[in-house]
Amino acid sequence: MITPISQQKPWLPYLVAGIGIVISFLLWHFILWHHIEAYLDALLPYKSYLSWLMLLLGVSFSILAGAIIRIIQLDYERTALLNQMQTMLKKEIAERMLAEESKQKLEVALLQGQKLQAIGTLAGGIAHDFNNILYAIIGYTEMLREDEDVNSLKYNNLGRVLEATQRGRELIARILAFSRKQHHEFDMIDLNHTIETALSLLKPTIPASVMVQFESSKDISIVGNQTQIHQVLVNIINNAVDAMEGEGTITIHTTHLPPDDPLLKQLTKTSIQKYCKLEISDTGHGMDQATMERAFEPFFTTKEVGKGSGLGLSIVHSIIKEHKGEILLNSQLGHGTTFTILLPECLS
Repeated sequence: MITPISQQKPWLPYLVAGIGIVISFLLWHFILWHHIEAYLDALLPYKSYLSWLMLLLGVSFSILAGAIIRIIQLDYERTALLNQMQTMLKKEIAERMLAEESKQKLEVALLQGQKLQAIGTLAGGIAHDFNNILYAIIGYTEMLREDEDVNSLKYNNLGRVLEATQRGRELIARILAFSRKQHHEFDMIDLNHTIETALSLLKPTIPASVMVQFESSKDISIVGNQTQIHQVLVNIINNAVDAMEGEGTITIHTTHLPPDDPLLKQLTKTSIQKYCKLEISDTGHGMDQATMERAFEPFFTTKEVGKGSGLGLSIVHSIIKEHKGEILLNSQLGHGTTFTILLPECLS
């Protein structure tokens, strides 16, 4: 808040005017009571009015000086107030633009969530029906194998059928996980320890040319399912390895979020007061805007046929939502990808 100059020194005009008036009276007294006629021969016709004339001029100039100072003060005050109003207006415009941007992002997130929920419900129903069909195929195939010699060609071919059905069952399990048809128990877990455990399990499968860096804040506890958090890390890290074509750096970072962090504006209104942030970045080829918009859609993949089902990131999205969190994606072609995951912390 800017304090107007007139409020900083409101007495200044009156002080100047008062001093001027006092000096005028002193000059008037000096002229009136001291004999200086010898020095004022040129003003002889006005000698009797000289003292009063000097008093009048002194008082007039004093009042004029005070008025000028007051006008200058008011001008500075008006300028300061205009600058303050301009600053407040700019701030209000920026806040409204930020609020509108956050509103648009929340609307997009809501639409995406509704779409994922609808697809999940449909996929869950299809998965259950498909699972029943698979059980029938598995049962009849095993019955046929019992009548064949273990070294025969038919026995081996039926074995391949069973292998294919097993892959189908794994796919159904992933679809059911995406559609939230499976129920998991949540406990208080140490996020950093969970990440370290997942990395130790992933390490043998990560190429030696890929460097994994983990930076963490201490004491981050969340209410969640450790197996599901492992699945989140596995899916994102495997995608990162593929995006880097087996060579690059993956950086994992955890930290506490302050209550006023701008990232929290990406969340819908919630009673949760404390969040932590998990960031996973890679140095891969990145994504364009169109790919980013569809990244969490089920069955969408940029990988070659046979190398991906397109359920990895949709399952990740589903898991984070189940943990009452949010996942944000930031990527640019040629500049890598960053997944930012916000998870509610346990209140100590």
